Amino acid sequence: MKKDIIFNVIKNSPNSLTAEEIYNDVSQDIDVNLSTVYRTLNNLVEKDLVTKVVRQDKIAYYELANNEHKHYLICDNCNNAYSTDMCDLDKIARKIKKETGFNITSHTLEFHGICPECLKNVK
Repeated sequence: MKKDIIFNVIKNSPNSLTAEEIYNDVSQDIDVNLSTVYRTLNNLVEKDLVTKVVRQDKIAYYELANNEHKHYLICDNCNNAYSTDMCDLDKIARKIKKETGFNITSHTLEFHGICPECLKNVK
């Protein structure tokens, strides 16, 4: 039951969430501790239901696994992350492999800036 509640919090969130954010959300409804949330998240990641993304800030964020290739736009003001599937890095990775023999298995990319919502509040 706790697993379902934690999974639904992730599923219904438009943004990636930290374990602490998930804990804060679910602990309002059920009796749970943070270590249970972490164990449940690890279990969901192992079952490929949830993806764990460690951003440049070294914090792990969790989101629904949908096997889409994504990169992130991160607002420096509110710290929300917006995913984008635009990527030309696969061409670069193929060129690197051809020129160096290095087999690239994955890559990450983050763009930092100010999101449109925060920009509205600045004006």
